[in-house]
Amino acid sequence: MSDSAPQQNWIGSHQKSSAPYFRHIFQREGKLKSASLAISGLGYHEAWMNGHRVGDHVLDPAQTDYEHRVLYVRHDVTQMILKGPNCIGAILGNGWYHQDRVWSHRKRGEQSDEEGKKTEQRVRGMSYGEPRLMMELELNYEDGRREVVRPDSTTRWSSGPITDNNIYSGEHYDARLELEGWSEPNFNAHLWEGVEQKAPPGGRLEEQTMPPMRKIEKITPQEISPKGEGRYVIDFGQNLSGWVRMSIEAEEGTEITLRYAETVFSDGEINTASTGVFATEVEQIDRYICRGGKVETWEPRFTYHGFRYAEVLGWPGELKLDNITAVVVHTDVPVVGNFACSDQRLNQLHQMALWTHRSNLHGIPEDCPVRERCGWLGDANLVTEYSLWNYDSKSFWEKFLGDIETTRADNGGIPCDIAPGKRCSESDANPDWAAAFIMLPWYLYERSGDPKVFGDHWSGMVQLMAHYENKSDDGILKGGYGDFFDPGSEKIVSHTPQVLSTTLWYFKCSIVMAEMAKVRAEIKSAERYQLKAVQISKALERNFFDRETGSFGSQGANVLALAFGVLPEKEGQIQDALVRDIHERNVHMNVGVMGVRYILEVLTEAGHGELALKLMHQNTYPSFGHLIERGATTLWECWGEIGHDENHGARSLSHPFMGGYDNWFFESLGGIQTDTAHPGFKHFFLKPHPIAGIDWVRCEHEILQGKIESSWRVEKGVFSWNVTVPKGTQATVQLPVSGEEITAMVGRHSYSVDLPSRTS
Repeated sequence: MSDSAPQQNWIGSHQKSSAPYFRHIFQREGKLKSASLAISGLGYHEAWMNGHRVGDHVLDPAQTDYEHRVLYVRHDVTQMILKGPNCIGAILGNGWYHQDRVWSHRKRGEQSDEEGKKTEQRVRGMSYGEPRLMMELELNYEDGRREVVRPDSTTRWSSGPITDNNIYSGEHYDARLELEGWSEPNFNAHLWEGVEQKAPPGGRLEEQTMPPMRKIEKITPQEISPKGEGRYVIDFGQNLSGWVRMSIEAEEGTEITLRYAETVFSDGEINTASTGVFATEVEQIDRYICRGGKVETWEPRFTYHGFRYAEVLGWPGELKLDNITAVVVHTDVPVVGNFACSDQRLNQLHQMALWTHRSNLHGIPEDCPVRERCGWLGDANLVTEYSLWNYDSKSFWEKFLGDIETTRADNGGIPCDIAPGKRCSESDANPDWAAAFIMLPWYLYERSGDPKVFGDHWSGMVQLMAHYENKSDDGILKGGYGDFFDPGSEKIVSHTPQVLSTTLWYFKCSIVMAEMAKVRAEIKSAERYQLKAVQISKALERNFFDRETGSFGSQGANVLALAFGVLPEKEGQIQDALVRDIHERNVHMNVGVMGVRYILEVLTEAGHGELALKLMHQNTYPSFGHLIERGATTLWECWGEIGHDENHGARSLSHPFMGGYDNWFFESLGGIQTDTAHPGFKHFFLKPHPIAGIDWVRCEHEILQGKIESSWRVEKGVFSWNVTVPKGTQATVQLPVSGEEITAMVGRHSYSVDLPSRTS
C-alpha cells in the first residue's frame, strides 16, 4: 500500500441530494500485485467495488474541524479487482460536514438583543458545505507499473433511496428507489449525470489511524409491547448507541417509522425528553418505505441513536422477536482490561461505566449520544484514564488531542470547551475544562512511555499555562464549572465553589507540566512550574482551608486536594473531614463528576475501603444504587434528582463523565498502578486493597509486553494472591497488612497473607 497522501481531487453532485451515489468505471490491464483505495467522503461515506461493500467500517471518516484537517481511510482492495472493466462506487451522507439542522440557530429569548446577535453569529451555519467525495485507487502491477485511478469527466452520480439523513434526527429510506446493481461494471447508468468538481474542504489530508467505527454486536429485544394497531414499544434491556435493524415482508409503499428513546413513561409509552428534544428540536426518527414483493432487511447508514427503547409505527401484522434487532455501533477500540469480583453490585457498576463509555465513542469522546454528541474537554479528562485501563484507545485519544489543537488554532491558541466542531468555537474553554489539554498527554505518556505524545502539543500547553497565570490573582484562578452536577438540584449546581475546583486543577496542571518538563530536560521550566505549584498550594491553604475543621469545605474539594497532594502535611485532617462528612450524610456521596473520579481511591488509600464499598452499595438518593433501582443501565448526567420519574428533566441518561470511579477497580482493588518514573509499564506497582465484603477479585490489563494479572481471594482469613508480570517489565509488589515490598520479576508469582479479623 502507498504511504503517500492522495491528491485532493474532490467531486460532488451538481444539485442537492440527500445521499448521492457515485460510480466510476476503470480497466484493469495486466497481472495485479496489489491495489489500495484511499477515500474520504464528507460527511460520511460508504465505499463499494464491483457490487460489494469495501471493508466493514461505518460512519467513516471520523469528525474533525474540516477546514483544518480531513481524514481519509485506506483499504486493501486487491482481492476485489476484476479482470477487464471494474466499477468503484461510493454513497455520501451528510454526517457532521453538512449538519445544518441542529444547533444552527439561536433560541428566542435566550439573551439580550445585543448579546443575542453575537450568539446568532457564533452558532449559525453548523454545516461546512455540501457533501463531497475524494477517492484514489492505486493499482500496482507485477511488471512494476503503477496506475492511479481518480474520478474524472466519466464519473457519474445519481440520487438514490436515502431521501433524508441527519446525525441527530435520523434517516429516511424509500426502498422503491433502490438502484439494484448500481456498483457493478455492467449496470446501465445512462440516466446518471456527470459529477461536478468541488473545492477542497480546506484542511490537510491525514490518514485515519485510530480504529474505525463498526457494528460491534447485536441485541435482541427483551420485551415487545403492543400499543395499538401497527404500533409497538420495544425494550432492548440496555441503553446503547447504534440503530435498529428490521426485517419485514409487506406491500409496496408500506411505511415503517422507528422512534428512539432512552426511557419510557409509567404507562410504557416512550419518553424522548432525555434525548434533548428541548435543545435539538428534533426527535431520533428513522423511516422506511417498503419495496414490496419479498422479505426486506434494512438498517440506516448515516445516522446513529442513543436508546434503550424503540417505538415501531405502521407495522403490518404481528411484530416478532426475529423482526427487530438493536445494532451496537461505536469506535472499535480493542479490549485490553478485565475486572470481575465476588460483589455483583461492583460488577454491575463496572459494566455500566463500560456501556456508557462505549455508547459515546464515535470518532470523538462524546458527552452523550443523543442531545449534544460533543467532545467536551472536561468530560474527556474524567474518562480517559478508565478508557485506557479497559481499551487500547491511545490512538483514539491522540486523535482527540489533534482536535483540541485545531480548535485552539482558531481561538488565539487557547482551547475551546468543545473539540472538534463549530459549537463554542469562538470562546476560551473554562480553565478547569481546558486542563484536559495538559492532562490527556500525561495519561497517555504514563501508559505508553512515549514522550512524543506531549512533545507534539508542548507549545500549546505552555501557552495555556501562561494564559492561566495571566488570568490568576495571587495563585487563585477564577472561572470554571465547579465539581459539576453535585446532588441537590435538577439544575447544574456545585457545593464546591468554581474558583476552588478550578484552582485545584491549576495546581495539578502545574505539577504535571513540571514532570513533563523534566522528561524534556527543560530543567528551568520544570523548576518554574514546580515553584508555581507551591505558590498555588499556599494560596489554596490561605484562601480556602479551614484550620479548625481541617477541611476545604466540601467533599469534592477535599477529594481533589487529597488526590492531587495539595497539602501533604494536612492530609490526615482532610481525610478525617471527608469521612466525617460522608457519615454525617448517612453514608452518601455529595460530589459531582470530579469528586466521583477520585473519592473511592482516596478513601481506600487512607484505609477506609469499607466506607468506599458502602458508598457503592448505597441505594438511596444520591447514589448509583438509586439510579439502578430506577432502571439505569448506563450512567446518568446527574444523580437523578427526585421528581424526574416522568420526565427525567432534560438530562441525558448516558454520560460517561460519571464513570471515573472505574479506575478504582483496577488501581485500588486490583492494585495495578503505573510508575511515572518508569512509564510504559517498564516498572509498575501491584498494591491491592482487600476490603471486607469482597471475597475475590480478578483484574487483568493487557499491555504491549503482555498481560498483567492481579487476582486474589480471601478464605478463612487468608489472602491468597496470584500476579503475572509480563516479559520486559518489572513490578514492585506490596503485600497487604504488613506493607512489605517485594520485587517481582517476569513470570507468575503467588503470595499468601493472614488478614486480621474482618467485619462485613
